[in-house]
Amino acid sequence: MSTQDDLRELFQRILPQRAGAIALLLAPGHPQPVWRDENGHLRAALTLVYFDAADSDTPRDVREQEVYLGDEREHPPARLRAYLEGNLRAIPAILAAHGDDADTLLPCDLFAYADLLADDALEHADEFAAALGDPARLAAMNEAAGEAAWRDELAALGLAEHAAEVRALARPALRLHLDPDEEDDDSTCPMGQTRLGGEPDLPPSCAWPEVDGVLLTFVAQFDLAELVGRPAAGELPAHGLLSFFYAPIPPDGVRGHPVRVLHFTDLDELARRPVPAGVEKLRAHAIDLEDEVHFPSLASDFFYESLLPFERVLACHRGRRQGTGEELVPSGPLAYFIAGAERINEPERPFHRLLGHPAAIQGDPYLDIEIAARPQGWDGWEDGTEEALKIHLQALRWRLLLQIDAVEQDGLLLNQDGGFFYFWIPADALARHDWTQARGELQCH
Repeated sequence: MSTQDDLRELFQRILPQRAGAIALLLAPGHPQPVWRDENGHLRAALTLVYFDAADSDTPRDVREQEVYLGDEREHPPARLRAYLEGNLRAIPAILAAHGDDADTLLPCDLFAYADLLADDALEHADEFAAALGDPARLAAMNEAAGEAAWRDELAALGLAEHAAEVRALARPALRLHLDPDEEDDDSTCPMGQTRLGGEPDLPPSCAWPEVDGVLLTFVAQFDLAELVGRPAAGELPAHGLLSFFYAPIPPDGVRGHPVRVLHFTDLDELARRPVPAGVEKLRAHAIDLEDEVHFPSLASDFFYESLLPFERVLACHRGRRQGTGEELVPSGPLAYFIAGAERINEPERPFHRLLGHPAAIQGDPYLDIEIAARPQGWDGWEDGTEEALKIHLQALRWRLLLQIDAVEQDGLLLNQDGGFFYFWIPADALARHDWTQARGELQCH
């Protein structure tokens, strides 16, 4: 019997294998599910099926792929077969080891352990299966494979030697999904409830928030105790109510959009406050929270450039100004990297988020807020200079507190032209919970 015939019988005998709501099986419709390709490599047509639940037979996703199995010219056929049999028998353990990340797997990811063939202590299928069923060894192999893949991705960006620094750019966030209340009157909403719009909950002693005599619009409030345990909430206080107010139109002579961020620690003091006459009242929305992980967007590519030597970055920016500069971090591979590295379930607008990195309409939001914080604004700005580069570096100090998309349910949510409103705070002020340092900025079309 040829090797491919032997392996075909092996795969047909052992598959399907299932762990919880995920199963691996031979891809249907292939007359030769295991074959040798034109290069002499052994391949199999495999399918991962994701079911609605562990006890369900209703598929919710199907991923089919031709998987490389090995080359018997590199390993004795009997040893290669023993490894593949052990691999097949260990599929439930491999799926379980991936945990929450199992939803991102492809069939090939379950056969990424060929390094075991270099271990002379492993000879029989039982030994390979035991090695792949050892949680500690499997975790170490998955971590090493992930790190190698990570470095390969960063190599395309010229950042392979900065793997740890790039990983540190990831920030946890909370995606805000808004549901309109059944009634326009939000007087029945529980006191201190997390929500956007409506009437805020304020202590009776607290005057309506204003800046330079301009009364601000209530945007959102968050019950901080509800956020405890969320990855993003580690930078916020563990209790109280965090409330956000903004000026839709900046007052005359005021740079940027004034904001107030208030933290109330005694929830028993709160009372529903009617919106003053002349102040816009946003429609009340309940907020459902979802954990996400963001990397700096393509518009904020300076985060990635800043990992490289200052002089090299300066030379590149000077070259760009003269029309001869190259991309330090290529935008095409960077966009691909960000899309694959972020953990975002719904990549479409609206983008309402608490913490994380901002989405952008045009230009770098970090540079925008840094420029807005300068007394002279953009006056004197000269791209490609050492001073401009230092301003770029200074801009990395800002942290996004809250981003509200103007768009919700095919209509305008905020008084802005289809863009994003950002509440910002310097990183050191966020660490101190000094909300007086919050600032607002707008990007729109």
